[in-house]
Amino acid sequence: MMRKTNEGRSPAGILLPAAAAGLLATLLLMLVGAVLMHQGTLPEGAVAPCALVFLAAGGLLAGLVAAKCAAGRKLPWALGAGFVVFLILLVVGVLLQSQPVNPVRVAASLLCVLAASALGGFAGANMRKKKRYSHVKK
Repeated sequence: MMRKTNEGRSPAGILLPAAAAGLLATLLLMLVGAVLMHQGTLPEGAVAPCALVFLAAGGLLAGLVAAKCAAGRKLPWALGAGFVVFLILLVVGVLLQSQPVNPVRVAASLLCVLAASALGGFAGANMRKKKRYSHVKK
């Protein structure tokens, strides 16, 4: 049995939805980039920077969702969600790619996704929760 947080959400209940949202956002943005490249709108030299921006956007969303789901310390959850997104994409990329891994590019991507997920975590932690039943008078 997994240890639960204050609100009853397990670590998997916080990280998995956040990572899924981040992965989905990253993959959708990469699909848009592939379509733009196929149409000739996106030049080949812009593919690597755009992929980094797409990864950062996915990390930002993962951090935001994790911070909104977490009860306590939100930054570690946001960083964890960003790391899960990075790790899944790295493993899939290594399995599908027959070329050697560039450690500098991997490190840059990791730093980028962690910074973005931290920003998403700060944003999620500072967003006000909508009060339920605010229309009911006491």
